[in-house]
Amino acid sequence: MQYQNIEFVCAGNKGRSPLAEAFAKRYLDRKGLVEEVELSSSGTLVNFLKNPDMETLGNLLERFSYKALQQGIINDDEVGEIKQRRNLDKILDKIFEEIRKRESEQRRIVLGEKGIFTYLNPNRQSRQTIVRANAELILPMDEENYGRVQGIYAHASTTPKIELIGKIDDPILSTLEEYRAIVNQVEEATERAMDKFL
Repeated sequence: MQYQNIEFVCAGNKGRSPLAEAFAKRYLDRKGLVEEVELSSSGTLVNFLKNPDMETLGNLLERFSYKALQQGIINDDEVGEIKQRRNLDKILDKIFEEIRKRESEQRRIVLGEKGIFTYLNPNRQSRQTIVRANAELILPMDEENYGRVQGIYAHASTTPKIELIGKIDDPILSTLEEYRAIVNQVEEATERAMDKFL
């Protein structure tokens, strides 16, 4: 077995990385290796999302503003406010309220279809990606998080293998079908990684 400590990483540790961790647990369960490998997940922006600076928050909101506008979550005036860096907290709260509503329903439907609920920890808290002395293999979900993980470990005394698991979109503001496709991507990428690294 190549790696006995595997961490999956996304941005907020709410969507993709916990799913990858759950799919990996299912994989290990089917192979009878649950006790052999320690799995975890984290997010590179967990702490930032708790206390964001306004400029970076504005940049983040700009990335999702078109999709939010198209879906009727925000209006043209709010898009203008994002560009002017005004009322960002209020707009972020509005978008997150919609995300929470959708995410709950989407997870219920799609993860039910996948039969993955037993591998998810319902009481888990989002965890910030940090340098861990026992880190062996870190699998970011996309190039942006890959770069952040490299930055986190740039001056660390430990040097885990960091490998991009895929180019998996963030499920923020996704439709049910988009969410289903993302879950399928996470499942396939996780199983490929487990085949490769175990």
